[in-house]
Amino acid sequence: MIKLIASDIDGTLVNSAKELPPDFDELIEKLKAKGITFAVSSGRSLTALQEQFGKYIDDISIICDNGALIIDKGKILSKSVMPRERVLRIIDVCEQNGMVPLLCSPNNTFMPEGDSAYHREVQLYYKKHCILKDLRDFDDNITKVAVYNEHGMEENGLKILQREFSDVFKVVLSGFYWADIMNVGVTKGRGIEVLQQRLGASYESTMAFGDYLNDIEMLNSAYYSYAMENAHPLVKNTANFHTGSNEDFSVMKEINKLIFDQ
Repeated sequence: MIKLIASDIDGTLVNSAKELPPDFDELIEKLKAKGITFAVSSGRSLTALQEQFGKYIDDISIICDNGALIIDKGKILSKSVMPRERVLRIIDVCEQNGMVPLLCSPNNTFMPEGDSAYHREVQLYYKKHCILKDLRDFDDNITKVAVYNEHGMEENGLKILQREFSDVFKVVLSGFYWADIMNVGVTKGRGIEVLQQRLGASYESTMAFGDYLNDIEMLNSAYYSYAMENAHPLVKNTANFHTGSNEDFSVMKEINKLIFDQ
């Protein structure tokens, strides 16, 4: 029996307009009645997820910042804070190589001044943010640094970040323009393991959905692992099952098929 369902958000659960499936409220109630936990698992920070999932906070689990912050029904289970001096080093490397960082904390996100494609991209995901003249003036615990490259991250910035930081941080491609940097050991997969232990769920009783490389460890933690039709090829190679696109709300179709249409 399924005990835990985890889904990535962007490119997976929501469509390109960032809309939840129209029957999402009903799904959460049906899962709750069956004793099944639904977890949103995202590279987004808590403040961004609260805007879209705040009404469900007492009924779901949340894996934020790729696993740097893990919350179950409103209770913080785990938080991983990056050393300040290393965050400052990331800012330096980004400035030297034409990339722009976004600093993420449980309470806020910090971005530099300006009006660019980076700023417009950030505002798609983060409504609550603090604009700083000098990003080094951030005043909160940082759980993740998201790095933007306007020319595409995989071909134009990822290798630099991996070369500079892979010995002390987890560096993962999280979107066409983005890479995420967290403490070593922080992954969505680790978030799933924490929830599995809390819920008494196993690999065989876990269902997971994803589309990008920061979802791979999560998919490896679930037997019922699904790659979206729009997923990165490496994600499709990882998942045990494939489904349709996020535009068709295919996550909902697979959940209903496996759990309710029997």
